[in-house]
Amino acid sequence: MSTPKKKPGLLWLLFYGRRRRGFPWLLAGVLGALLVLGLTFAIPGGVDVWRAIAPALFGVLIVGALLAALVASLRPRRRR
Repeated sequence: MSTPKKKPGLLWLLFYGRRRRGFPWLLAGVLGALLVLGLTFAIPGGVDVWRAIAPALFGVLIVGALLAALVASLRPRRRR
């Protein structure tokens, strides 16, 4: 009779794979951006400012993502 496999925990994806070194700057940046964005909505008039800025910000994000995808598709992969 075989032993049943242990089911992975709830946070297994965060720690699965090769060991990482250094500080997770991307995670810290995203959490910091969320904190700043949330605090701007607490300021009176902050919502109106975001209504004015949001279209330009989303446009820059979309163009940046398209450019990154184009560069990644044109640049040859490194051989190991």
